[in-house]
Amino acid sequence: MELTTERVYWMRVRKIKNLEQKIKAYDHLLLKNPGTIGQHFDQKSLELEIGFGKGDFLLEMARRHPERNFLGIERSSAFALKAMREVGDLDNIRFMTGNVQNLLPLMEDNLFSGLYLNFSDPWPKPRHYKRRLTYRQLLLDYDRILKPGSLVQIKTDSKTLFAFTLEELFALKKQAFDVTLDLHGDARWKENIPTIYEEKFSAQGKSILGLRYRSE
Repeated sequence: MELTTERVYWMRVRKIKNLEQKIKAYDHLLLKNPGTIGQHFDQKSLELEIGFGKGDFLLEMARRHPERNFLGIERSSAFALKAMREVGDLDNIRFMTGNVQNLLPLMEDNLFSGLYLNFSDPWPKPRHYKRRLTYRQLLLDYDRILKPGSLVQIKTDSKTLFAFTLEELFALKKQAFDVTLDLHGDARWKENIPTIYEEKFSAQGKSILGLRYRSE
């Protein structure tokens, strides 16, 4: 499989002066204890995006679906601040910052009803495979925090990550569906909400790959 299009997904963000002080203005949107997430939401279903970047996908989901709640996890506090600044009067969205591999073990069981992994870092070097967000142990961790039968949706432009994800799902006997090598031309994905980076990659002629599966 061609690896010439691979790149590092960790997008640069301009350093924000007095970042910690500016984030304090949005304390009401930022959750700090992964063990008490459920206490910060009402009884509506709760969906999770890991690695929300600048938050465009998650914010649009919250706008389109006021009947659901949304949580985004992002390791960059600067990106989190950019997203929180766009929340406006939305009351169905919250954020966390940190490494998800450290946060997941502390989360409650059967907490979420959906999971989105949009353009996760592919970690293309083989020795880094355990850092990929679709590594099989993480897939099992997702099963624990997701309600059985929850939809997991994955989008990427990385052929390496896409092939790896399919292999990990197969190893765990999980059935992928809506698998596509051309997401923007696939009718099964007609309700797709593109991210900023997705639009950028597509404009560069890169194919957008996608798949879905259900948690157990």
